[in-house]
Amino acid sequence: MGRVVSGVEIIEYFKETYQAETKIFTYLQGEEYITQRGYMIEYPVLIEDYSSIGIIPVSSYGEFIIRQILEFNPDFLIIDGEPLMIQAIKFLLPKIKIATFLNPFDVDNPSNQPSSSLFFNTLFSMADLAIVHGFWKVENHSKNNNLYSINTIIRKEVLSITPTRSKDKICCILGGGTVNSKREFQSKSISIAIKCMLLADFFEDFEFHIFCGSSEIFNEISNEERKANTFLHPNLASCEKYFKDSKLIIARAGRNTISEVFYLEIPAIVIPSGCKFRAIEQKTNAEIVEEMSCNRIINVDENISIADLVIQCKKMLKIDFQESKNWIPGNEQAIELLLNLYNS
Repeated sequence: MGRVVSGVEIIEYFKETYQAETKIFTYLQGEEYITQRGYMIEYPVLIEDYSSIGIIPVSSYGEFIIRQILEFNPDFLIIDGEPLMIQAIKFLLPKIKIATFLNPFDVDNPSNQPSSSLFFNTLFSMADLAIVHGFWKVENHSKNNNLYSINTIIRKEVLSITPTRSKDKICCILGGGTVNSKREFQSKSISIAIKCMLLADFFEDFEFHIFCGSSEIFNEISNEERKANTFLHPNLASCEKYFKDSKLIIARAGRNTISEVFYLEIPAIVIPSGCKFRAIEQKTNAEIVEEMSCNRIINVDENISIADLVIQCKKMLKIDFQESKNWIPGNEQAIELLLNLYNS
């Protein structure tokens, strides 16, 4: 449940390695993602089933999930975020083991007022295991003895890619999070896409591919005038299509995307954007990875002019390709922690 990508990755590992029986519950953009991965949607999720902090346990969908858990009787649950569901399931089904996946900002967010941080950390601490995965190690302010901070869990498909940078190709990845987001966040994502469409005027020998991340953004920009070397894609598709042979990635500074380009060591320009809290999180991630990557990944302001963006693109396209793989994703560590929970 929750933010999907890391959860699906771990679920599929247990299916393939241990032939585990699994169930996945998700909603909004998560539905699009798991449908692309071949899963069926079991239940229609309505707007009254969720709030700004996730599924409402006493909603129709929340109650459906709890009934399914009772029937399925799992060895453990993985809940990606979703503090209210952690609390409800621990209250109603205290013997079921719960692991929660969290962003560093879920646990340590300087932008949150203290009461909100206390609320979230108290609910997260009800899980039997809390795996915080991202670029930076969090301080355990909640004194949660079951909390572990590791590197980001990334997709198996990404782990198998060897970048070639063989084509004159620049890809813009807008990522997830735009379904049910504030209009401000969608507008800023659209602005990034349009900037990339304008860049095609300055790099006529390059292909520009824009992966919109949602049908809403695709529909909004598909009527914009664009050059013949610019291609729009309604969803993220296979990551090989944008990581395998691209010379440069331009992306919103979401945790998953910048973790992936950082691991693959593809030059990238990342753009922190969104509403107040999301923008601060993205800016923090972008600054940390810029330093860690020795400027192989740089962050620029969302209001950057086209002229300045062209300068940054030209600079990044000159970076020599060097494969070192110094950064290790947190996948294996997460699996080890989950197996320890299962065996405990």
